[in-house]
Amino acid sequence: MKTYLPQIERRILVRPNQTYGILNYDLDNAYPQRMLELVAGSPTAKDCWNKRTKFIAGNGVEATDLGKQVINTHGLTVAKLLKALATDKALFTGFGIHVNYNANFKISSVNYIKFEDIRMGDTDCPETAGKFAVYNDWGRKTWKNIMRSKITFLDKYAPDPTIVQQQVTNAGGWEQYKGQLFYFNPEIDDYPLIEADSVWEDFETEAGIKTFNNREVTTGFLPSTMLFMQSRREEADNSKSGDDEFAGINVPSQMEQDLGAFQGVKSAQKIIVIEYEDENSKPEFKAYPIQNNDKLFETTQRSVEARIIKGFSVPRELINAEKSSGLSNGSEKKQAIIEFNDNTAADRTDLAETLAEIFSHFYTNINPKGNWRITPIVAMIADDNTGIKAGKSINDLLLSTIPLKNKIATLVYAYGFKQDEAEAMCS
Repeated sequence: MKTYLPQIERRILVRPNQTYGILNYDLDNAYPQRMLELVAGSPTAKDCWNKRTKFIAGNGVEATDLGKQVINTHGLTVAKLLKALATDKALFTGFGIHVNYNANFKISSVNYIKFEDIRMGDTDCPETAGKFAVYNDWGRKTWKNIMRSKITFLDKYAPDPTIVQQQVTNAGGWEQYKGQLFYFNPEIDDYPLIEADSVWEDFETEAGIKTFNNREVTTGFLPSTMLFMQSRREEADNSKSGDDEFAGINVPSQMEQDLGAFQGVKSAQKIIVIEYEDENSKPEFKAYPIQNNDKLFETTQRSVEARIIKGFSVPRELINAEKSSGLSNGSEKKQAIIEFNDNTAADRTDLAETLAEIFSHFYTNINPKGNWRITPIVAMIADDNTGIKAGKSINDLLLSTIPLKNKIATLVYAYGFKQDEAEAMCS
């Protein structure tokens, strides 16, 4: 008996790019850029990404005032660096940190590098092997072609003074030295897939449903109609001379212009007047039946949303707030927060260990206690019964007739909501 497995293509293909001395991040070298665009078009994916970022960054580092420490000449603080790294870790599962050294071989500045801007050097090219290429337009969104002269190659992170000195010598001195890149990559010698790569097709599907709904609205939800009429009336002057740059281009007739103005959500239900000379030239409108896609799209959207949430490993209670409200069911939200904290614990550990490693070589000791632990998000509901009672009280408050500013003040000072959260709840 023989068993045949269906052929499954690799999600990304890594190939050497001799032109730029790098390893391509998929065939078009733009896998991260494509994923960013897909996530941007999918509300559920964007929400899941934000939730993962929030839980990975937690409430910041435990050490008091450590987050306010400035770590480069551009004013970057530890707190801002942590948030940026958590953002990349939440989606790409990796991140990049650029460091530079002073003459004492101590790290003098720490900078954040967008993960999507980093490419690994070609291992078969002596000039770029063991290095990383940084460029801000691999997806060619701004420029048609990649400019080789604007690609910056950075050495791999290695704080050993001997190695740093050799890199400085190879670069032609301290003035030419560009520093090192700490590249966190769970795949080690390969490019990583994004957190929810297994469902990226669903990002595209949800974006398509959103576009379809928008077109339905902008066309006024009108049924599809066919217009039967005699040969097109040449009311517009379409007989341009051959020397005219617009020669051969049909200008819309008056009827076509009228019909175009009649469509759209702002023009729905308006009256249009069409003149005709006799019954034989009377235009005839016929609506043709189309499938009612409302139920189909509703079912598809729910299943797509569920797969995206599962792909990001985010508890549903933290995404579908209207279905699993923390106000009406405190135990569910509390359990979801605890579960997601456990799910992202390893990510926080990765960031904490990275910060500890980098700043152990910093030119000044910004964390004397050496505590780089990241505080996880705290479940605000102390116990289930209290949470349920508080939810009922808040609902009663929102339904009451007291002034709006009094409701907001009560939510902020009595229940601990933030100002913007309280305002949103009362709007």
